[in-house]
This record gives sequence, structure tokens and C-alpha cells, in this order.
Amino acid sequence: MTRIMIADDSEELRLAMKNFLLIHNHNVVAEVNNGIEAIEKYFSKKPELVFLDLPIPKLDGLSVLKKIRFQDPDSKIIVMTDNDNIEIFEECTRLGVLAFLIKPFDLNDVLSTISFSKESIIMK
Repeated sequence: MTRIMIADDSEELRLAMKNFLLIHNHNVVAEVNNGIEAIEKYFSKKPELVFLDLPIPKLDGLSVLKKIRFQDPDSKIIVMTDNDNIEIFEECTRLGVLAFLIKPFDLNDVLSTISFSKESIIMK
């Protein structure tokens, strides 16, 4: 069971992901709808894996990614986005994201990404 945080401003997506992950024996320890709360919950709940949307209110996902990675270089973050800006992808990659999920995505892709993240942890 993986401890997961979902950071996305879409309540519908958060609920769908949470229910799907619970069915597949994962533990959603936090769901947040803005960047400030994402940072607060990350450090209070200590998830093993974060699904982070880039365009979220109050503090954009890229800023959240930078703050979390600066304070916790071992953080495991997967970026969710519908943006195809190559500079954003390069910046996220440079900051150490594990993977990208391009919206709209199939929920089965979430499971594949979790499996990939576990393999990445084992290979370290």
C-alpha cells in the first residue's frame, strides 16, 4: 500500500483518483485543491508519492514542485498536466519528477505510474 497525496483543483478528478486508488489498496493520505495546501499537507502527512497538477490556484504546481524538492530532495512526484510546453517538461524533469500523466488520462495509467515509481525507488 502506497501513501499518496493528490493535488489538483478538479474535485471530480481527485474523487475519481481517490476511489480508484482505494479500490487498488493504496492509501490516499491527502487531497488538496491548491498549491499552498499541497506544501502544507506534504510536510504534515508525508506521502510516499504525490500526483501534482501544474495549473492549480494560490501557488502553481511548478512552484510547489520546486519548494517540495528543495526541502525534500527524495520526494517522489508525478506531474499531471494538459500543457504540452516543452520548457515546462524540461524544467520538471530537471527538478526530478518521476513521470508525467497527460490529461485526460486513463486511471489505469495511474497504477502503471505507481508501479514505475516503486521500481525507481528500488533501483536507487
